[in-house]
Amino acid sequence: MTQPVLRVSDQEREQTVAVLNQAAADGRLTWDEHFERVQAVYSAQLRGDLASLLDDLGLTDLPAPVAPQRIHAFASKVHSAPVSRRIEAEAKFGAVVLDLTGLPSGERFDLEASSFCGKVTVLISAAAVVLNGGTAKLGKRSLPGAPTALGGPIITVTGNSTMGHIRVVRPDSHWARHALH
Repeated sequence: MTQPVLRVSDQEREQTVAVLNQAAADGRLTWDEHFERVQAVYSAQLRGDLASLLDDLGLTDLPAPVAPQRIHAFASKVHSAPVSRRIEAEAKFGAVVLDLTGLPSGERFDLEASSFCGKVTVLISAAAVVLNGGTAKLGKRSLPGAPTALGGPIITVTGNSTMGHIRVVRPDSHWARHALH
């Protein structure tokens, strides 16, 4: 039976780049080979294209997708810090406070923040870069401007706020101090 031809996801691209990064760090690839393969990863359309970039490294499959860390508050308040690169935070009639201030520099994280008659407050470092990909319907989304320091993580914030609020704040914000209480 032949394998189906499947299109590649952004997550699979990032996982492949992580494998290539490790291969270069281990000395299995030169930095020039690493650069060429990373370029090929970002232009790949099919899973087979990615697999061919890893074949000579002794890896037969792409790494398994990373399960997201799920944080839910229903009519309550939950404080949490991340343990995964993918986080799903949901507040229904409650509040979720996420402390992302300790994320490592230069690395990417995905946060799907959703609120329904509740709020999600996300604390980030002064150097964090925030990419917005979410929506609000009868709700509100507040994200900070450009970082005030260099070298922070990159956090993509998606999700939806319906009759609620999603707020991403830096440490010097009034909301950051308020969220911790």
